[in-house]
Amino acid sequence: MNLLMRNGFFRLIFLWAVLSYVASAMAQQHQVEFKDENLLARFSPAGMTQLSDPQDPYQANIIGRGQVWGKVKLLYQMRSDGDWIEHYDWVDSMRVESPDQIVYTDYKTGMPIQVERIFSKSGKGMDMTIRVETKMQYPLTVGDLSVVLPWSRPAGEDPKRIFEQGFLKHQFLSGDGSYIYFTRANGKGPYLLFCAKPGTRLEYFESEGGQYRVFIHSAVAAAKVEGTWRLGNTSTRLNGAQQANSSREYGFHMEWADSYEELRDILVEQGLIDIRVTPGMTLPAGWNSRFALRTKTAIDSIVPEFKEQTQLRTLPTTLLQQHLYEVNFSRLGENKLTIYYNHGQQQTMEFFVTEALKTLIEKRTAFITQKQQHRDSSKWYNGLYSIWDMKNKVLRGPDNTDGFDFWWGYVLASDDPALCKAPFVAAKNVYAPVDEEIASLEYYVEHFLWGGLQRTDKESYPYGIHGVPNWQEARDSSLRLRSRDYNLDKVKVWRAYDYPHIFMLYYHLFQIAEYYPDKVKHLDAPHYLERAYQTAKAYFTYPYEINSWYDTYKWGCYNELVLVPMMADLERYGKKEEAQWLRNEWEKKVKYFVYDDPYPYRSEYSIDRTAFESSYAFAKYGVTTPMKPDHKLWYDRNLHKWYSHPEVLPTDSRKFMDEQLWAGLAVRGWLTPSYYALGSDDSEGGGLSYMARMGGWSILDYGIHFAEKPWDWLQLGYASYLSSYALINSGTPETDYGYWYPGKENDGASGWAFNTKKYGRIWLKERSVPRGPWNYDGEIDLGNGAIMRMAATLIAHDPLFGWIAYGGNLEERKQQLRIIPQDGLNIRFGIFTGQQRLMLELSRDRFAEAPIITDRSAEQIKLQIDNLSGKSHNLDLKLTGTAGSTYQLRMDGKRIASVMLDGGKESIVPIELPDKGASIELIKN
Repeated sequence: MNLLMRNGFFRLIFLWAVLSYVASAMAQQHQVEFKDENLLARFSPAGMTQLSDPQDPYQANIIGRGQVWGKVKLLYQMRSDGDWIEHYDWVDSMRVESPDQIVYTDYKTGMPIQVERIFSKSGKGMDMTIRVETKMQYPLTVGDLSVVLPWSRPAGEDPKRIFEQGFLKHQFLSGDGSYIYFTRANGKGPYLLFCAKPGTRLEYFESEGGQYRVFIHSAVAAAKVEGTWRLGNTSTRLNGAQQANSSREYGFHMEWADSYEELRDILVEQGLIDIRVTPGMTLPAGWNSRFALRTKTAIDSIVPEFKEQTQLRTLPTTLLQQHLYEVNFSRLGENKLTIYYNHGQQQTMEFFVTEALKTLIEKRTAFITQKQQHRDSSKWYNGLYSIWDMKNKVLRGPDNTDGFDFWWGYVLASDDPALCKAPFVAAKNVYAPVDEEIASLEYYVEHFLWGGLQRTDKESYPYGIHGVPNWQEARDSSLRLRSRDYNLDKVKVWRAYDYPHIFMLYYHLFQIAEYYPDKVKHLDAPHYLERAYQTAKAYFTYPYEINSWYDTYKWGCYNELVLVPMMADLERYGKKEEAQWLRNEWEKKVKYFVYDDPYPYRSEYSIDRTAFESSYAFAKYGVTTPMKPDHKLWYDRNLHKWYSHPEVLPTDSRKFMDEQLWAGLAVRGWLTPSYYALGSDDSEGGGLSYMARMGGWSILDYGIHFAEKPWDWLQLGYASYLSSYALINSGTPETDYGYWYPGKENDGASGWAFNTKKYGRIWLKERSVPRGPWNYDGEIDLGNGAIMRMAATLIAHDPLFGWIAYGGNLEERKQQLRIIPQDGLNIRFGIFTGQQRLMLELSRDRFAEAPIITDRSAEQIKLQIDNLSGKSHNLDLKLTGTAGSTYQLRMDGKRIASVMLDGGKESIVPIELPDKGASIELIKN
């Protein structure tokens, strides 16, 4: 065939395809949608283009703009030595079988396989059935079978588009029990559930550039990439046409829900299992975990992956459709439980088991100070804490970059990845001081920070912080030419995000110096407090002043919440003007978040998982601290407007607290029972990272202090606290010192975040890593710093689980409850019954690792405080709990105070702690 004839032939084929498409579209005009009070689905000749809830006040479409939902991708092989062939996936026909059913067929005559997509209304939702059938006498193997779900993601700058039209995806791929659900970015319902129907399993996924594919069979796709995968990757064999086993059907159900409870109910109704786990799915070895399986099907058995190192027992329950269990793991690393149910179906639960939390914290700070600090007086970065590379077992830095050069140098020497380490180490040493670690911090301050990263009080822009990519380049405009060509006329101290790391560091060094003055050498407590204040003042001043697009009052920045206790300590040291200046700036942010922006949940990105630490801190401050009305409080240089607040009420802050919590839940794994998703910052199917604890603190704190029914909040909040401990590479000699990156050199190192793909791209310079933690630590120590805010030992009378413990194992003795604190820090203890709640917190020292004893009504609590300094000193015992409850406090048998609780507002009892510690008893009046 010559070129002219060939071109003419293809033109005819193209014209025929266009005419067929138009004819099909015209034929379907009489019925192209499902519509009732629960569902709106619209269909084009190419596929489903809209899936909405008619009751949705925002009228959002879950399907990405210009996309179709549910397209099937299939690879098949005709001979065992042949190619894998991609099936023809152009729609050959669209048929309206009935007002409640639409069928798409992907097939051309002469091809060996046909795929049909059948959409049918089902109850309040819709079913999608995939039928794969051979059409010729040849048998074949299906190697990959996947469904494409391009959803409408939060993106851009328009808040309404982001928070009202955008959705976040959460996946639980677990065999027969698999499902995916989507939450709107503002946290408000409805939510969409996409779940496997009985007989259909999901086992693998790919997600790249907004194209999300879930696999029913994945043998070919998974074999193409390196890494490990915890589920099987299957294929299936089909016989020739007209023979037995020449076709397969797979099914999914889609339905909108108005609440998380309704999502759970739909799972059960569809024959799946609603799973709850406490205290989390990352667990220290030896901790008891309880989990509940709610299902209307039969549970046949549960089989541990490592039977000899797992204790599993069934617990009694009278709750309908509930099955309760308790499990205890002793094998470090990943541990699976496989649930066999409904006589042939199965799904898995994935746990991760660690060393004791106290061990993990101590190993991590020791590792940072011993292996991650550069000490070379000939280098400009002398004293820097930089990034550890677990894969190559080496400390990276400005002279050993691993490709992080020029602008990317921030990863090694500046910004959140490098600057978060010192404040974490300092925070830990407030409660568990180690001389060598404190000396390392002061070396950092003296040689790297003051006069290097931070401008001194003798320079212009005093106390300013030099941001990305490092302070050497930021101080030298000629070096800045290597990575940027703008703002060269300005002193580069405008990156607002870096300031809170530094004033947090100084503030905790102030506390260390006050509590243990003999352990600090560089500065004393008043001077560290002054540095903290001046750095905080610079934070509110320079970035906005130099580049007004740094909306300091509009963005939540991690670690800035330490300003609240810092203001109190400034007042205690007689610096009332300084404290008031900070309070004025802080309250500008609080009021902006509460009153001036309906969606103040951005930080660096259109929606940022880091923002929910600050947004909750602002809400809590507004609830517990009176603020005055104002007129022209501050002028917005970007919008050219004044912000005024003629009426300021705690109830407004309380309302905002709820709103920001629901938005925070949207980015958090809640119905996803796997260790890398439950409680994590899970918005792409398991995004475990440093942000797990930052926003997780708000969930747990709300459950402790404000939630009317705290049980769900405690479950999810504590799972958030535990989750990212899975990123710490730690182990025993028997386990070669680490599950992820073995070798003693990596014992105490950590991953930055968790990649849930078998092999996937991370957000560092287009790099990819195998499933598991990244080999660099980076920002993880932001999340580790939040340990000091979250660690707690709690006892709760949960309506589902009964009496349970968070932070240790609970022992029940008739009317008495006993628990040994093992939460890693041992400064907080709480008890929650149906009628009473009580929370205690120490300003310093810690509860002894001896039993805390309480009765079941929280009327009498006994505990022991260890004195860490070995010298008599004062500490504050902070109490919150059921408003109006009164407790008498005794120390070593002597009455020292009586206190009335006021809900979430702290009541503070000063205590003079003897050098040997003391026994404390609380008796409810």
